[in-house]
Amino acid sequence: MSGQILVVGAGIVGLSTAYWLTKRGVQVTVVEQGAIPNPIASSADHHRLIRYPYGEAEGYALRMHQAFAAWRAMWADLPGEEGHYYAATGMLAMSQQTGDYTDRSVAVMDRLGIPYERIAPEDMAHRLPFLEPSNVGYATLSEGGALMANRILVALADWLRQAGAEVLEQAPVTSVEAATGSVHLADGRILSADRVIVAAGIATGRLLPELGQRLVPYRTVIFYASPPEDLAEAYAAAPCWTDLGGDTDLWGMSAIGGLPMKLGNGALGRQDPEAASRRVTAEEVDQVRANYALRFRGAERFTIHWHQANYWTEAPEGAFVLEPFDRALAVSACSGHGFKFGALSGRDVADAVDGSLPVEAVALRMAGDLAAARAEAGL
Repeated sequence: MSGQILVVGAGIVGLSTAYWLTKRGVQVTVVEQGAIPNPIASSADHHRLIRYPYGEAEGYALRMHQAFAAWRAMWADLPGEEGHYYAATGMLAMSQQTGDYTDRSVAVMDRLGIPYERIAPEDMAHRLPFLEPSNVGYATLSEGGALMANRILVALADWLRQAGAEVLEQAPVTSVEAATGSVHLADGRILSADRVIVAAGIATGRLLPELGQRLVPYRTVIFYASPPEDLAEAYAAAPCWTDLGGDTDLWGMSAIGGLPMKLGNGALGRQDPEAASRRVTAEEVDQVRANYALRFRGAERFTIHWHQANYWTEAPEGAFVLEPFDRALAVSACSGHGFKFGALSGRDVADAVDGSLPVEAVALRMAGDLAAARAEAGL
């Protein structure tokens, strides 16, 4: 296609969209309100999980094959080896009772033929020595690990500049005029293009008020911590984890590349329409310790090096959104699980923009529609 595309937001979806469009010969300008990576953006952090266990969300589990392929195609264009962008630690998931998240994930992986190793309770102490001995049920190990998020964002922005795209940092957008394909910047400039892609994270609903009631900022907390010295060996070869059983929604990364462990606790997340509370409270610190102490040995003695409150956009039913508004196209591919699909979501949006596929078809695929995912996979 000819013409110019303007992408609002230099998170992983915005940069990936710009990447795929640039590779197809489209002239792209990316506008970002802060630096890249922007420390308050949904995409920014040292690393993010990528994994196959997905509960009952069969469409998303099926699309993980395409997600890995899209990442590897992208990394082939970026400097360095794959290991610079992806730590393949393996992915741990634990089931504590029939029908819990991991148990539902296993049923889906069985149907889709996704390989995993099942570890019986009597083998956990040897195979997974960092787990509390009181853990029951079973564990699984499957393909996955950590995407080095900030490294990917920086490398993508550099690649875009070298490929002839324009990347504007420190350029906050105050409004988007979908009817004219115009974007107003805080410094008074007005940029226009044939198509505007709004991939602005929690700001998407503000810039396109028609979506404002459906896209809600969601707050979660993460902690970077190290185990006590007497347990360092037990944790040395730990995989990343996506579920540890129960209803506390524990997820995180093992120690990777000089970084300490990253502890997530999804059950402490909450809606925050004002996106104003980035301070982590003492009560949250205590709750995370207590929740991890049920699953990890010595968690009550972990050294917490730093913590932060992150925001991401929650869409209805946790599904990604792709929706046209005149000459604008809104994309919200987060809902707490977006980075792992970042390269694929960018290719999806590029397909919709350049007419490779109808927007409606791409939207179904991005929303995890099983029929669309099966068709994409040739099943």
